[in-house]
This record gives sequence, C-alpha cells and structure tokens, in this order.
Amino acid sequence: MWLVTLLLLYSLQKVKSEDVISTRLYFVNASLQRVTFSSSVGVSLPCPAGGAPHAILRWYLAAGDDIYDVPHIRHVHSNGTLQLYPFSPSAYNSIIHDNEYFCTAENMAGKIRSPSIHIKAVFREPYTVRVADQRSMRGNVAVFKCLIPSAVQEYVSVVSWEKDTVSIVPGNRFFLTSYGALYISEVQKEDALSTYRCITKHKYSGETRQSNGARLSVMDPTESTPTVLDSFQSGEVQIGHSVELPCIASGYPNPTIRWLKDGRPLPADSRWTRRITGLTISDLRLEDSGNYICEVTNSFGSKEVTGRLNVIEPLRVTLSPKNLKTGISSTVILSCAVQGSPHYTVSWYRNTEPVLPDQHFSIQGAHNETLFISAAQKRHSGAYQCFATRKVQTAQDFSIILLEDGTPRIVSPFSERVVIPGEPFSLGCTAKGAPPPTITGLWMMNL
Repeated sequence: MWLVTLLLLYSLQKVKSEDVISTRLYFVNASLQRVTFSSSVGVSLPCPAGGAPHAILRWYLAAGDDIYDVPHIRHVHSNGTLQLYPFSPSAYNSIIHDNEYFCTAENMAGKIRSPSIHIKAVFREPYTVRVADQRSMRGNVAVFKCLIPSAVQEYVSVVSWEKDTVSIVPGNRFFLTSYGALYISEVQKEDALSTYRCITKHKYSGETRQSNGARLSVMDPTESTPTVLDSFQSGEVQIGHSVELPCIASGYPNPTIRWLKDGRPLPADSRWTRRITGLTISDLRLEDSGNYICEVTNSFGSKEVTGRLNVIEPLRVTLSPKNLKTGISSTVILSCAVQGSPHYTVSWYRNTEPVLPDQHFSIQGAHNETLFISAAQKRHSGAYQCFATRKVQTAQDFSIILLEDGTPRIVSPFSERVVIPGEPFSLGCTAKGAPPPTITGLWMMNL
C-alpha cells in the first residue's frame, strides 16, 4: 500500500472562489429626482433603493436631518415607503411639503443613498385664464395666446381652443402650437364675427378652466414693415426629443420667413420641418445645438429674432471596478466615467458620507473622476458612490469595496490516507486569502 501526503503551496494568482460580495445593494429607480403632487390627494413614494438580503431603508431631508413622523401629515412605513397625506392649506409646512429628500439602503455590504428628490405639494387654488383681443390685416395672420397666471403656469396647460363654443380642429387655416397658442392664417373678414376661447387643464388637480371670449379686429391691408407676433427664446432640450421654434409675423406685403443656424441657411435634413407655426426639429441630436435666427422680410423692411438651442445628453455614470475584495494595506483606485453633456461636477461618498481627502484618500482628475485609497484599512470597506451633477440633472453609480486581512490560510484541510495501488482517490482542501490564493500540490510518497 501507498502512504500519500499532499503539501500545499500558495501563490497570489486568482482562482475560482466565493463571490466577492455575498450581499448586494441596488437601485429600483435611480433617475427619480422630482415628485409633484396635489395637496388634496397626497403621495406615497417607495424608497428607490434596496438590498439583498434585507436592507434597512431610511428617509432623510437633503440637509441630512432624519425624517420623523408627523401625525396625519407625514409617515414612513416599515417597508420604506414615504407617505405624505392630503392636507389643508393651514397645515402647509415648506420643510415637509416643498423640500428635497433622499432615501438610503443599508445592509452588511454598506450603505447607499439615492439622488436628492424634490417633493413639492401643489394647492388647489382658484385661478383665471384669459385671452386678449387681437388685430390683424385681411390676408395676414393672427395670434391668440392663452394667458395663464404665473403662480400656476408650471402645472396648467392648454388642451384646446374654441371658436364660438365649438372646439377647433387644427387644419385648414387654424393651427395650434405645441405650447398652446392659436394661429389663424389668411385672415378673413368673417373671422371678426367669432369669439375665441382657450381651455386649460391642471396637471395635478385635473380641473379645467375656460377663458373669456376674445375678438379679432380685421383691417384692410396697408403697406407696412414686418412685425413679429410670436417668437422663440433660448432653451435646453434632451437629445432624441422634438422641439418647436415658433416664429410668425404680420405685414403687407406678407413677409417671407428665412431660417438660419449659426449664420448659415438650414442644412437639408428631413428632421427639420418649416410650418406656419415655426420650425420643428424632431429626433434632436447634439449637433443641432446652436444659434437660430428667424428672419422675416418684405419690400418695406425686415426683422429677425434670435435664440439659442442647447441639445443636452442625459448624464450617465459608470464606476469601476464595480465590486472589489482585496487585502488591507492595498492601493484601491476607483474610476468614475461620466457620459453626457459637459459642465458637470463630481462628488464622492462612502456609506452616504462625503469622502474628504486625507492621508488615505485623494481625489484626482480634471473632473475629480478618480478616487485613490492608499494603504487601505479594514475601516475603509463599504459602498462608494460617484455622483455627477449638472443643473437639475444627477446620475450616480456605486461599488462595494471589502478590505480584509489577506494572509492565505487553510479553511478546510485534509489528513493522510492509506490507499491500495491503482485505487482512485481524491483529497479536498479549501483556502482563503485576499487576493484569493491558488492551490498547488506537492506529492510525497512513502514506500
């Protein structure tokens, strides 16, 4: 019989081992950054973060203050859902009803925080919309605008127009712009016999309002220089969306309209459509950004309006390595790659606390996109997050870092065995270390 002994040697090469991190954290809806609700309805907001196994979910104000329950006003349920109940105007509190919140998820892997979420209550308040009387020359254009009070302008939109109490169907000589104006082309004398009203709807309360009836005065054509009746302003639109740049003018003879981008005529592109309401650009691209000029001209003169269109790309953040398990005293390098529109700022967090440079931490790169951890210690383990922010846009990604004593050690050894020559046998051995060690066998036979 043979007496077989297997001696183990270790190296620093990686082998198949247990998962880097046995627990995990995740986001359900990391893009949620604004919630507006009606004060008469209230809102329930699940925590956009979670974990497995079970994670502790907590809500905070953006300033870092803990959320506390306010009877019949605010409550955090055991499942991490934040609920703001319907309330009367007398119970309004800006700290509760118009503030920024964030939610955290925490388990053994670490602690992550959502981007700040602006939660705002909107009151059911009386308001009036109106339309002003207009004047136009026969054969020209007329523009009616629905005047909405600034206090509710953000939540109220035009849903239709009426002519003598009959809803206007766009087409023929009547056009509705994407932002709610009514254009009447080739104005005729009989247009002065009707009244025009706008109908609006509140986004959160669902209430509708009807304006007063406005009239149109129609005059005979008289020679005149162009007058711009409606125009566009500068703005930002996300890539892939559509935008309408309004531009319409009156005058006699009827003015012609020419569009320029950055001082040059518009390029031939099926995405660009000239309509009576203005210029519509669909499926926006980054290269569509620029200065747009609407030039209106007739034989008595010309006018122009200029606006800046910025096409922006949503921010996207990728943090690498995604998860890392290594030994103490190691150097850890985390790289935060940001895609999207420029002029963003980067900030770092560990377990939801800001990372501050010290003897172990340093933040480098043109945009602070690289985090170095030198001589990392066990206490530096946790969830690291990189946030990129540009105006109202925020994107983030996170990585779980686990630091431990990396000295290789045998977890499950084996003992000597006596076998018969030719008989198959197996020996099991489990080892741990950081980085995970390889296992090398050395045979020794005693005859």
